[in-house]
Parts: sequence; C-alpha cells; structure tokens
Amino acid sequence: MDKCLLLCVLLFSSYSHVSAHYYPSKNTLVSSVTKNAILPIFTFTLNTNEEYFIHIAGPFLVRSCNDGLPRPIIPCGSATCALTRRLSPHQCPPTQNAIINGRCACQATAFEPFQRLCNSNQYTYGDFSMSSLNPRSPSFTFNNVKYLCIPKPFLIDFPPGVLGLAGLAPTALATWNQLTPPRLGLEKKFALCLPSDTNKGAIFFGGGPYKLGNTDARSMLTYTQLIKNPRRLNNYFLRLKGIFVNGEKILLAQNAFGFDGKGDGGVTLSTVTPFTTLRSDIYKVFTEAFSKATSDIPRVNSTTPLEFCFKSTEHFQVPQIDMKFADGKIWKVIAANSMKKISDDVACLAFLNGGDAAAQAVVIGMHQMENTLLEFDVGRSAFGFSCSLGLVNASCGDFQTKP
Repeated sequence: MDKCLLLCVLLFSSYSHVSAHYYPSKNTLVSSVTKNAILPIFTFTLNTNEEYFIHIAGPFLVRSCNDGLPRPIIPCGSATCALTRRLSPHQCPPTQNAIINGRCACQATAFEPFQRLCNSNQYTYGDFSMSSLNPRSPSFTFNNVKYLCIPKPFLIDFPPGVLGLAGLAPTALATWNQLTPPRLGLEKKFALCLPSDTNKGAIFFGGGPYKLGNTDARSMLTYTQLIKNPRRLNNYFLRLKGIFVNGEKILLAQNAFGFDGKGDGGVTLSTVTPFTTLRSDIYKVFTEAFSKATSDIPRVNSTTPLEFCFKSTEHFQVPQIDMKFADGKIWKVIAANSMKKISDDVACLAFLNGGDAAAQAVVIGMHQMENTLLEFDVGRSAFGFSCSLGLVNASCGDFQTKP
C-alpha cells in the first residue's frame, strides 16, 4: 500500500476507538448534501426545507424571488453595495442600480453557469436559518443575511425544490462567511463532502468536529496553501507543482500552472464542472502518459464528453494520478475518482480537454472531489483534503449531520 494511503488508514484507525461523545459540543452548522439527478449539482438545506446548490466560486447567496413582495433596500451608496461591484462576475457587464419607491436601491449581478446567463436584480437582506450540531441549539437563525433576489426565469432550468444558489467564494458576502459570526465561536472556514452516488453527503460551516462514525475526520486532512488571484477574487486557487501518472511526473513547461499577466491560468476548484478540465497543452501530455500506462487495457469507443474509454473487467486496474503541490503535499486520485463508470464493461478517464484558450490551466471538477472531505480554511488560507473515504470503508453519507 502507498505510504500516504497507509497513513490515511492508520490515522482513521487510531482515532476510531474514541467515542464521538468525547468531543465537546460546538455550534458547527451542518446540512446533508444531495447529488441532483437532473443537473450536475449538489444541494444543501437552509430555512428547514429550502434547497440551494453549492457553488464554491459564487460570490453571493442568490434566492429566487417571484412573489412581487417589497424587500428591504440596501442603499446604493453603502459599503455593501460598493463591495458587490468588486465581486461582480467577470463574465457579466457592469451592474446598474435602480430606483425603488424614490430611493436608490442596490442591484447586484449573478452568473448562472449552466445556461451562462447574467441577471441583475435587487440586493437585499433577510433571515436565514441552518441546522447545528449543538444539541442545545439544534438550529440557528441569522438576521440581516444579504442575498441577491432573482426572478424565477433566471433559475428556470433548476430542478424542482432548488430555490437558489449558495455562493461559497472567498469573499465577505459569501454564504459561509455571513453564517459564521464570531459571537457563536465559529471559525472562518467550511468543509464539504460530495457524495458519489444517491447517498447523502455533508457540508459544515464554522469548523469541526467532522464526526465520521466515532472519528473526528479532521485527523485525516492534509493541508496545502490557498492562494489569491487579484483578477479572480471569487475563485480558490492552489499552487500545483506537478502531475504524476503511475508515479512518473509528466513533462510540462515550467510555468504551465502559473498565472499570466491578465490573471488567466492557475489551478482552481469547481462545483459546477463535472470533470477535471485541463488546458490543451497539459491535457495532451497527461493523456499521452495515461495511454502509455494503460497500453495493455483494451480501448473502446469514446463516450461524449469523455475521450479515453476502456473495456472494464473484474480485475480492471488503472494507474494512480497524483497532484503534487508546491509545498510537497500530494492529493492522490484513485480509480474511483479518475475513472467514470459508463456501463458494466466500460469506464472512461474522467478528465476533459479545456482547449487552448481555457481560462484556467486546471479546473478540479466534482467527480475528482467526490467521497473526499475537503476543508476551505479561509481564515488561514489553507485547503485541507483527505484520502478517498472508500479506502477506510466509509463514505460521505457516514458523517453526522444531526446533534
């Protein structure tokens, strides 16, 4: 067994004898996460029964408002309104404010990533609640939570029951930041575990413990640095150093993962991108290395959008893919996350060619993040990742999401 994977198993085993009741109760906010069967999205619950889809590059909390009711006005000249301009999606034109009942009311803009639509409307505030792991306070209600009120047609393709978008970007107006006030002893971080199937996952706001059975899964996390890109304030970026296939580093230009003068490039994560997407120069070298390492496995016809597909057998094995960061930390991508099972006898490499003009060098997609605990510790500019939970006979559905 690989040393890093062995360490993950040992950490899990060494903590598994500790009762979950050992950990003191905290006000950690929590919700189960559901993988949607219609759109490639994951959702969680606010206000008891409202589903919001998880968008880690979304700067705002966005809610469908189609009832015609008046809502509180945030003044155009306020610091909050000025901040919405800084965080406005780069894909969208400048936002124009509006006059409501004779007052200048702040407007903000959201970008809907599936139809690639921009929509501006009133930026307002209201009450939102979320469940907690504290048995004495199983739910917290937060007043004056700022959100973008969007007409229903903007969300027309969203599945039934999905009311809006929970932006989790590293910004002041993001959902996680508004729901982690210091007065509750919550830290400026959130964690998520995206389920790989119809089982539930979990999302946590404010820090751990992340109770996985009788284990605090924080013990399984390896941390690397989160870095900022001044041209892309709504994204989380990682300092990737190299990609390895079957233990061998693929040969790329020295600055292949870096930013250019316009802020393009870099390595980011996405919960609206189904599969990890590589810029063409990286994809070409990567797939050549993977093809060489799998030359003994019969190839079959490609399945859109996946290009490299193989005949899957009972003892089907593919090489491990490693992403090594600048600090030497390694995120190991095992077969469950590198391959997409298409049928009983076909599996495809779950990586896409983003083209020559891709905005980022690498976008780590949802399939590679599934069944893995990820922590975005924005306060410390750190990103934590576990090994695949399947290696310790666990899944995202095993996390405690109730007091």
